[in-house]
Amino acid sequence: MTRFAAAQGFMGPFSYDGGASIAPYPPWHYAADFTTIECWVDPASIEALLPPELSLHPEERGLVTVSFVDWQACTDTGGELLDPIRSQYRECIVLASVQYEGKLMQYCPYIVVDQDTSLARGWALGYPKKIGSVWVTRTMGVTSVASPAVVHGSTFAGTVAVKDRRIAEGHVKLDGRADGSAVTFGSRPIVALRHFPSMFEGEHDRPAVFELVRLQAENVQAGPVWEGAADLTLYDSPTEILSTLRPTRIGRGWRYSLAMTNRNNHLLRDLRGTAEQVQSKEN
Repeated sequence: MTRFAAAQGFMGPFSYDGGASIAPYPPWHYAADFTTIECWVDPASIEALLPPELSLHPEERGLVTVSFVDWQACTDTGGELLDPIRSQYRECIVLASVQYEGKLMQYCPYIVVDQDTSLARGWALGYPKKIGSVWVTRTMGVTSVASPAVVHGSTFAGTVAVKDRRIAEGHVKLDGRADGSAVTFGSRPIVALRHFPSMFEGEHDRPAVFELVRLQAENVQAGPVWEGAADLTLYDSPTEILSTLRPTRIGRGWRYSLAMTNRNNHLLRDLRGTAEQVQSKEN
């Protein structure tokens, strides 16, 4: 935790007890319900979004998953759970199959979240989060038309909007238990890009932080994975890149729950030298 004078915190704003920080000091513990849809897109549309050192994996060229997620998160004390607005949020996560040094991984080129604490945590980890509106079908643990159970025939849906414009919606109608080939969150290592620009004169194209990292999940617990027929619709937007990943084919959909902890990242490559090489070539 950063400390100076009488103030402290993991991220600003800093305060006497660190409580004003937009994101608390890790570890961060999570539990979530996922509605995930797999699809294939034009491989070139993914390649255009990849940072240095990443390329498409030859066995999964163009494979993308889009997940609508209902999260709950807290720190070690669990105090956020007593003030639920600090612990609950929803997210739409896009993950593309890539390779790093020949190893199959997933990379997140786009993600939307509805809470600033998650936004800040994501930037620290390497997720390129934006604020938007995400809604996900819930099950409440009772049998009701208003509470679909995770059983054959139930349908789960998700929607996401940014700047008051809907950019995606998806549905999964469950058929039964999935096999081990389901591309669920964390079934492949996730690689991310930590990028923070420099604001010094003449340094705008030389980021202060430019790192390729592997996200480190601890204490992972996964519930049963159910699968079924899926559909996914992406809408045009004047600013958002999601529509450039419009599916050429829709695969399976999955509904599952998981829990995990984030504490640290693993550095794969410092890319600041790469940025400087690109800049020198342009000049």
